[in-house]
Amino acid sequence: MKLITKGNPFPGFVKAVIMAPALLMASSLYAEVSKQDAELQNVRAGMSSILKNTEISSIEPSDVDGLYEVMVGPQLYYVTGDGKHLFSGKLFDIEKREDLTTPKISKAKAVYIESIGEDNMVIFAPEEYKHTITVFTDIDCGYCRKLHEEMKDYNDLGIRVRYMMYPRAGVGSESFQKAVSVLCADDRNEAMTLSKAGEEIPVKNCENPVRDHFELGQLLGVNGTPAIFLQSGDMLPGYIPAKKMSSILNKMDMELASRNDAKPQ
Repeated sequence: MKLITKGNPFPGFVKAVIMAPALLMASSLYAEVSKQDAELQNVRAGMSSILKNTEISSIEPSDVDGLYEVMVGPQLYYVTGDGKHLFSGKLFDIEKREDLTTPKISKAKAVYIESIGEDNMVIFAPEEYKHTITVFTDIDCGYCRKLHEEMKDYNDLGIRVRYMMYPRAGVGSESFQKAVSVLCADDRNEAMTLSKAGEEIPVKNCENPVRDHFELGQLLGVNGTPAIFLQSGDMLPGYIPAKKMSSILNKMDMELASRNDAKPQ
């Protein structure tokens, strides 16, 4: 009997054995991608059937297999991969005791607020500040006026205040015209302060963003004033005294720093 001691008598077989796992992995990956593509199409078709002319901002897989996150403006919906079932509400990670929904909605709201641009806001800012809040306000709102009376306290505590207009009586109302007059004034800050004090200011008209402010407020879920948005996009409804606001913001900073420290490096 002659033994083969050199070479490979079955080169094709060995090559096939070596390549088999890679081929299986590639095939599995392709199948997974194809499945996800199909589910994305299902989700988009299902949402489009109920949204009609409303634009879908994004569709992403959620932390739950077979469930997709659908952003429609600053609103978040969950839709099954077959596109047949939808729910609107908060999704929680039970093990981590973590709300998976609210931070994403807040982030989207923050983006929408920034899209207005600071040139279209009335801003009261100290020379140095640690925090910025955005306040949807109504010139004739009592608690809005109370907040404005504390503007110096806000600024002294390192809080910059950006105003956006939300005339609760709606477009075309007297409060709406007052908001327009403030934004069209040569000195917006002085006009705002005078208006908040109940004083008459000259009626002015110009190209202005008041309607955009009002419509954005509605989109963000504002239903009363003042409505205070933090830089995170989280909303705090109602009047909050300056010292309490400073405490809230500083506490949030500490919690964020603690979470960052706890993350693995």
